[in-house]
Amino acid sequence: MKINLFEINIYIDNIDCSKINLQNENFKKNWPSQTQSSHSFQNKLDDDSQFYLINKIGILLKNQILKDFKISITSIWQNDYIKNDFQEKHIHPHSHFSFIIYKKVDESKTVFFNPAEKLIQSFYPEDLINKTNFFKLDFQTKCRENQMVLFPSFLEHMVKKNSNCSTISGNIVIEINQ
Repeated sequence: MKINLFEINIYIDNIDCSKINLQNENFKKNWPSQTQSSHSFQNKLDDDSQFYLINKIGILLKNQILKDFKISITSIWQNDYIKNDFQEKHIHPHSHFSFIIYKKVDESKTVFFNPAEKLIQSFYPEDLINKTNFFKLDFQTKCRENQMVLFPSFLEHMVKKNSNCSTISGNIVIEINQ
């Protein structure tokens, strides 16, 4: 018998970026990485874009959430990676799931980290981790333009250095209908 204990799912799917009309108020250099972002400003999706995005996310989550549910996009923003820009390790608090839409990329540079990364590193010597590969410490997506990754917001991740790329990121909250 195999039991997937504390399994963490991420979802990757195609998305039509031309159907995502994000109105950005402004951009500024954010975070210690100084990546250009509209994160700190008011950003809005038009009704059609919001309907399309919520429907795409709902299709991905319907087999994980086995009850009737409602999705609310609580925040959305655009990041522009100009020249060797990156994003340090972070999580997205106060939401259930987060997403990254790869609007303009050759290949994504997003890396997700095992929530037990530090525990694994303290328990096993580095050469044993690398040799056995039993417990993966990280996972890099291989997404391309017009794809989206959806993941639990607690999952620590980062973006490696890249240039001339643009992503749309956001957070969602799930409400279970009674």
